[in-house]
Amino acid sequence: MDYTLIAIIGLIVALLLFVAEIFVPSGGLIAILAITSMGASLWGAWMAWWGTSPGFWWTYIASVVILIPTTIGMAVKTFPNTAWGKKFIHEVPTLEEVTGFQAETEHLRSLIGKIGKTQTLLNPSGFVLVDHERHHCESQGMIVDPQVDVEIIAVEGTRLVVKVVKPTVKETPETDQETSSPDGPLADGALDFEVPET
Repeated sequence: MDYTLIAIIGLIVALLLFVAEIFVPSGGLIAILAITSMGASLWGAWMAWWGTSPGFWWTYIASVVILIPTTIGMAVKTFPNTAWGKKFIHEVPTLEEVTGFQAETEHLRSLIGKIGKTQTLLNPSGFVLVDHERHHCESQGMIVDPQVDVEIIAVEGTRLVVKVVKPTVKETPETDQETSSPDGPLADGALDFEVPET
């Protein structure tokens, strides 16, 4: 068994795995593999050089101490700027992008409570016209016809959540049949009659 080869290959694999652990979420699995590979590399170096070539052993130890932080540092600095790295790492949004999104969100939230009119069929999403502005909207799982009055009740992302405004029915006071006349049957003079004299 070539212990020198185990030491070198184990070190290279461990360095690659340490770098991968930084950029690939694995729940610590890659880190465990990296530590295992590093342990195999140390064992191979011990078996190859400790008893016969102490100079190689200490050179190996110094290389490990220098290579691990250097490799990780270089990877963190250069990998995100490569074309392959940009596929794995999402760029942080700029201040202009964040500010624009916040301003749009605040504007949409200011519409909560207002009444609009559906411009398209909501099935359950579509368009609504509020304050002469056309917005994406969605109902609460209901199909809503066009040209229906709706109330803005919430904001989800860039969409307004709406509900149908039920038309108000004017309540008429109940009329008593006995008081159908303006003055009622018991008004003054309504029951006046002459009593015959005896």
